[in-house]
Amino acid sequence: MKLRALKKGIALGVACILTASLAGCGGNTAGGNSGTADALATQEQGSAAVESAGGGETKDAPADIPQPDPDERYSISYTGMWSGADYEDGSYIETMIEDALNVDITVEKAETNDTIDLLLASGEMPDCGWFNKTVNWMYEQELARTIPRAMVEYYCPKLIEYYEEFPLMYEMTLDPENEDQFRYLTGITFQFVDYYLPNDYYRYDWILDLGIDLGVNVEQISDNIYVADDGIELSKFLEIMDAFVNKDPNHTGARDTVGVTAPSLTQGVFFSGYDFYTGVNDVNGRAEQYYVMDEYKEFLKGFADMYKRGLIDPEIITGDRTLSWEKVNNQTAGYWITSTNSLNSWAVERPPLTLIEKYPDVKILATPGVKPDGGEVKARTNESPAYGSFFVNANVDDQKLAKILQFLNYTLFGDGDLDIHASLFYGEKGVDWEWDETGEMPVKLNVMPSGKKGTWTFGQYGQDRDVTRWTTYEPLFVAGLKYWSAEENGSWMKWQTIPYKSDIRSETDYATISSEISSDVWAYVNNYCTEAVLGQIDVDATWDDYLAELDRMGYNKMMDELEKVEPLDDIIASYGK
Repeated sequence: MKLRALKKGIALGVACILTASLAGCGGNTAGGNSGTADALATQEQGSAAVESAGGGETKDAPADIPQPDPDERYSISYTGMWSGADYEDGSYIETMIEDALNVDITVEKAETNDTIDLLLASGEMPDCGWFNKTVNWMYEQELARTIPRAMVEYYCPKLIEYYEEFPLMYEMTLDPENEDQFRYLTGITFQFVDYYLPNDYYRYDWILDLGIDLGVNVEQISDNIYVADDGIELSKFLEIMDAFVNKDPNHTGARDTVGVTAPSLTQGVFFSGYDFYTGVNDVNGRAEQYYVMDEYKEFLKGFADMYKRGLIDPEIITGDRTLSWEKVNNQTAGYWITSTNSLNSWAVERPPLTLIEKYPDVKILATPGVKPDGGEVKARTNESPAYGSFFVNANVDDQKLAKILQFLNYTLFGDGDLDIHASLFYGEKGVDWEWDETGEMPVKLNVMPSGKKGTWTFGQYGQDRDVTRWTTYEPLFVAGLKYWSAEENGSWMKWQTIPYKSDIRSETDYATISSEISSDVWAYVNNYCTEAVLGQIDVDATWDDYLAELDRMGYNKMMDELEKVEPLDDIIASYGK
């Protein structure tokens, strides 16, 4: 059943009314003003808001909305990110949540996939949490319960606002057989939609010294960072790599530099140069993974030729990104791949920041990637800001579910209070952080790893636009917003494309088949790629056998399932009708 009954105007009006009663439909004010300007300041005037300091009780809820028992102090077991074996029971954030909502929280020590699998297999699923499992599997195992849509609209109105803005999130989470029920809920992050774009970096001082004309416009945005307004053509990329290897760019008088270095061979930046995307592509109207495409075949042949010419760092085969960072830092590599977020201070142990610290006069060029000669950059972005999968235990009743939704609203969005929201990520206000002079950005007073004092453990999946700015808008990153920020209509964003197809409704067996064959398929694909680039096999001579083996493994059966779903662009377009 297609979810076409979602009338955006009506639903947004309902969401806005609910939001007005909870936190003011106009949104949050900045700084320490406890979130919204008026609504939270006038709770005593009949607001239906969750009373953070009053034990999480609700007032004036509609009769058909289940409410927590006001006389019961609920116990909630939970697991999420940064809740592994080293999680500190009774952490500051845990206690803050308990006091605000009048609950007792038990954090189940399960962070890795293996420990979560063991937890679920033992039948000890927490009351709620974030699980990296398919929705069909969770329900086949009878581990999860549905969540009434009306309850989410009432208790989590901010989340509904994002669902309205990005209706694919409805498609992911609503029950296709009953649009009044969510099967699970997603969190939010804008990092991989609007800001953190995969890109590559060059030693621009080397390029200038070698006299290479890049064929693109370049702007200096800081003392050390320069930005290209377009991708580098493949032929020009080959010229640069040849010069980096053979023309002594570091002036040592020795042939001691490498060309292409990266976390691995399978990088979207490379694929773009051969005119295809990472992930699922549209091949004459059929969804295909990149690794069966003719363009991928040409990529393998092209990189095999580069390797033969000595233009690829042999250690790229290891898949150890720290090796490439080390080469960049010691000036034996002048090219590497990461993303625009590496301009922020959390990336202080990797280039380009390490390089700038070590060599203050260095010039570094950021580009949106390699492109085919005469073509355009091809880059991927996520289809929505949906982040994570929040499931509720099948044994939870409606009254406890109401309390869990209060808990979710509090942990995702700070219950509309920016002080609370910031504390979920940075710790105790006045001790671990404070607002800057504008009252808009938290300033760390105590730099802590994620998980310390419970930071990020509960709020990880609540990275809305406020949090994205807090964690992203540092000087170097901000200097290039006109290139890589969607909010600023960044020029690089025009090349960002969502995947062709994805079974976001979980309506086929695609995910099941994929989980069954993926480990064998990826091992085979990666091994073939390595052997091809190293010149150990002839790609033209072995390509048909390669495709036949993938078919034997179940590749075509898997992709036949994906053929049953609509293209994501068509689903998005349907909401405008």
